[in-house]
Amino acid sequence: QFNQVSQFNQVSQFNQVSQFNQVSQPIQLALAYRDNTAVDPGPARLSGRVVELGTKDLAFTMDDINVLAVKTTTLMGMPQLRELFRQTAGWPACVVLALRYLREAANPDVPLGDLAANNRQLADFLDHQIIRDLSCEERHVLSSTSVCRVVVAAQASTLAGNRNAGLVLSGLADDRGIVESAGSGRSVFLVHPLIRAHFRADLARKQPDELIRYSRIAARWHEHAGDPVAALRHAMDSSDHGLIGDILEQHGAALLGSGEVIHVRRAIAALPDSLFTVSPKLCVVAALAHVESRQPTTASRYMAVANRNRSDDSPPELRELQALAKARLSWFSDGWEEQDPKATVEYAALTFSRHSDVRIEAKMVTVTAALVEGNYGTAENEASAALIEATEAGNAYLAGKVYLKLAATYSMQGRLRRASEFLHLAEENLPAQMWTAGAGRSTGSLMHASAALLRAEPRKALEFTSAGLAELGQLGSSSKGVGGAMRATLEIITACAHLDSGDRRNALEGLRQARLRIGRDHVFAQPLAASIAVIEHSAALALGHADHAREVLDWAEDLIPGTGELCLLRAQGPAGISRFDAATDRLKPLHTGAVKPLLEWTKLHVNVLECSMALRTGRRTLAGKLLDEAFHLAGELDVLRPLAIAPQEVIGLLMERVGAYGPHEALAQRVLSLRPPTDARRAQSLTPREREVLSLLPSHLSQEQMAAELHLSVNTVKTHVRIIYSKLGAGSRHDAVAAAYKGGYLP
Repeated sequence: QFNQVSQFNQVSQFNQVSQFNQVSQPIQLALAYRDNTAVDPGPARLSGRVVELGTKDLAFTMDDINVLAVKTTTLMGMPQLRELFRQTAGWPACVVLALRYLREAANPDVPLGDLAANNRQLADFLDHQIIRDLSCEERHVLSSTSVCRVVVAAQASTLAGNRNAGLVLSGLADDRGIVESAGSGRSVFLVHPLIRAHFRADLARKQPDELIRYSRIAARWHEHAGDPVAALRHAMDSSDHGLIGDILEQHGAALLGSGEVIHVRRAIAALPDSLFTVSPKLCVVAALAHVESRQPTTASRYMAVANRNRSDDSPPELRELQALAKARLSWFSDGWEEQDPKATVEYAALTFSRHSDVRIEAKMVTVTAALVEGNYGTAENEASAALIEATEAGNAYLAGKVYLKLAATYSMQGRLRRASEFLHLAEENLPAQMWTAGAGRSTGSLMHASAALLRAEPRKALEFTSAGLAELGQLGSSSKGVGGAMRATLEIITACAHLDSGDRRNALEGLRQARLRIGRDHVFAQPLAASIAVIEHSAALALGHADHAREVLDWAEDLIPGTGELCLLRAQGPAGISRFDAATDRLKPLHTGAVKPLLEWTKLHVNVLECSMALRTGRRTLAGKLLDEAFHLAGELDVLRPLAIAPQEVIGLLMERVGAYGPHEALAQRVLSLRPPTDARRAQSLTPREREVLSLLPSHLSQEQMAAELHLSVNTVKTHVRIIYSKLGAGSRHDAVAAAYKGGYLP
């Protein structure tokens, strides 16, 4: 074996030994060997005058394998390289044989496959150099335990039917170097991956029934040892439908509660329909697995089968799981508002379940109910209680789900900074696969998209909405429930991001279509209605579509009465036509506390509107104070969009005060970087009244209609239009609008 180590590796090992001995004694003897034969146990070995290179010392690293592959002109992709290292553990002779095999294939994109099963030269090498030197007992133990990557002495005895199997593995660890031992009393064993794969492949070819039998034994052993994940994996290897179904019935709910959704779903898919028709509990586990994956249609089918087979004397655990599945499933249905899951006796019993994961999931149903009702304090309290219980139980998966609920709670209030903090914690705790496909990706993408939009990053928001819409799956076809709310939110963000990216007219129609799909019977209707009303109404006024703005206001009067958002919408119209007293009166309920906004970032829109009105009435000191408050709130919420789309006079004041924002200076610079380059003096060259007339030019209103809208005479409007054309260097209404957009006079 030592001779098969490449020359560069020999030099590397020798240099390392030389460096070590420079600080002690010069090398007298270096020995390399494959097994663990004791060499010179006397003073020479103890004093370091003998340097021993064992199997691990001679093993290639990934970098070594990569260099060797290049030198032997073997085409390898990085996934192949990693898999080669995993299967060979860097065994030099086997690496060389594998590279020779791969060089003939010469396709870096093809999966490596099972080297021990597919590479005849490698199999022959193992047979002649390793296997033939083993005793029959050693071969039998290695063969019977090859279904397990890690095996303990008791398990090895059960698999091999030999009470001395642990001693055999221990001897192989001590004398042969093809087994590693660890744990208390060195009773945990890890067979070299190539040796294990070789015996497993040999069983698959010659004794497939024995391989299945060993998998069954391993499944039952792990089940009794309290490791249902490994038990299910071995049961799947055995292809024994009865065994798989039995493990799912007994441990499926617990596996789902610990995040093993993919494994449970794969096991369910492997079972025939006949098993579900006779097992209500298996049906409920399948329903919960599909609810967890946000596939309510499939989950409902399994629940229907479970209900048909339900009996009055069902065990308590089955009744609990059915109540939990029903409660969680209700949020995805079109008739969710008619079935409050908390109102049932069955649901109430969940809080007293002896299973912590059931209690935690029940609390999260309560959190969802509180969010739907707008009771954010209750939602936070219930989520905090669930988080404490998940943490005490050591369940990182459920803790991650609670963090996701908390992120949603703060996101729906418009508190983006807090929402982002909890979303980050959720991503740390939940399995990576949740964020690459399915439910996790759609939920995470929605929250990231919302945050990007409100941070004035529309292109990034569009990337997230695209990923979220693509992963809605069965939720995408739902018109109501959580699925309808998620789709509506993503559509709103998409339309608004297009608006902020410059596609103003098409985006306005997109906002209208998204708004018309939101009704009183939608889950989370109020925060959804509040966000789209503020966005769409502001955009319609900025583009000069007064009729469109009035349509949004009428819609909001019905869906969000008595809210701060409605006060803002009522004030924006009069402010746009210089009726500042009326606008101020309509904002008073917000300042007196008579009404409160549903979304925290609505206050930022109010700050910007009042700053604009103060500037247009010559109160620059007040405007400066309001702008400072706006930046303080923007930093606190991590929301920038209302400032980024602020009227030009507010941006003009911002430019004048650059350098005076202290801790919020970076935010101020960020806002300026988002605006198109403009000449501040040109921005000030239009009077407030001229800017009001200019705001109506993009509309299809005639000059007579514009005069009526602004409460001016037609001649006065004509004069303002003529002056605007002159200042913008335009010869027509179309040219004036184009120049206004280009110059930043219109958002």
